[in-house]
Amino acid sequence: FSKKVDLCRILSVTKTKEGKCEKAFNIGVAGVGAPASGVNAGIRAITKVAAFHGHHVTVFHEGVDGMLKDNYDVLLPETCELWSMYGGNVIGSSRTTISDGNVGRVKDAFAKSGIHCLVLFGGFESVESCLTLGRHNIGMPVYLIPSTISNNVPGSDFSIGCDTALNSIIWAVDSIKQSAASTRKRVFIVEVMGGNSGYLAVLSGLASGADAVYIPEEPVNIDTLQCDAYRVMDKIDQGVYRGIIIRNENSSPQYKNDFVSALYAEEGKDRFVTRSAVLGHIQQGYSPSPFDRCLAAQLAYKVYRDIEKKLIQTTFTSQDIVVVGIQGSTTAFSPVSTLDMDIKKRVPITNWWISLKPLIQILALPPRSRSEKVSATEACSHCT
Repeated sequence: FSKKVDLCRILSVTKTKEGKCEKAFNIGVAGVGAPASGVNAGIRAITKVAAFHGHHVTVFHEGVDGMLKDNYDVLLPETCELWSMYGGNVIGSSRTTISDGNVGRVKDAFAKSGIHCLVLFGGFESVESCLTLGRHNIGMPVYLIPSTISNNVPGSDFSIGCDTALNSIIWAVDSIKQSAASTRKRVFIVEVMGGNSGYLAVLSGLASGADAVYIPEEPVNIDTLQCDAYRVMDKIDQGVYRGIIIRNENSSPQYKNDFVSALYAEEGKDRFVTRSAVLGHIQQGYSPSPFDRCLAAQLAYKVYRDIEKKLIQTTFTSQDIVVVGIQGSTTAFSPVSTLDMDIKKRVPITNWWISLKPLIQILALPPRSRSEKVSATEACSHCT
């Protein structure tokens, strides 16, 4: 954390640098994609750091829609002083992407606003926008700071907003667990967001002690659902009077929450009752967690430092359109065009968190099975 001391000092300054910088530059900022708590902390950080060094930030309101409507203005550091505590995106964001059809108008907006580089806060919509800008020789460096609750941006282990969303889910599931335990022998099927990424489902399942987790990366079938239902019955027979099943919203086009809930209700009709809970958009709101605020400020500061070096250049290529993300213990700048991703499914090819899913099964074993050291499959007396 010692490396963040300089950033803390800059962000605590209330006055901007007096006079104009000899080679002042203008940083464009926009939100492309769904809301993610913590983005405002990142916008505040890059605005205050730029102002401290004599530069300024121009924000495009409502993301790409603002670019197409010339809806932009200069953001003053005093305006965003308190933004760190706010969820969502104060400058506005939209799912409209920069496409081959509108990229000409977007480039005109960049010229009119006088920006020298662009910083995007967003999810996979921002990735698609960056790929388009790379194909059309935008002529400036572009930085994508991953900001999505789904945590599905390639090039980064974490995205701004996914920790706050995870905290929201855990708060809700803990409340549901208390209801399930108090009324005895009640099983909840909880649907969480995440699109085609199972990050929120896996991490919330692990943190909340779920009995099973269903995600798009591992397609579920009817046999799996039945086996999990029998396993929950075994736990209830052994005195664990509640069950929690976490289901990603896109885990299966056929086995949706109502179907899974009906299946569990039918299989366990003599042992437990089943309820369905869809958490919905509470996962996109909420005041940002300390982790998301710090991550946003850290990435924004890294972007500013790279902008200082990059704008010495006079020509730019698609290699200067990058994702700025956390990879292990380091902050990495990865050209978007080189990243491995499934564009159709809007997810990275590999995910570090997928290896945690087997641990959920182990921790969900009935008490007798854990003491006898049997496998998850062997623990269910109904499965072969």
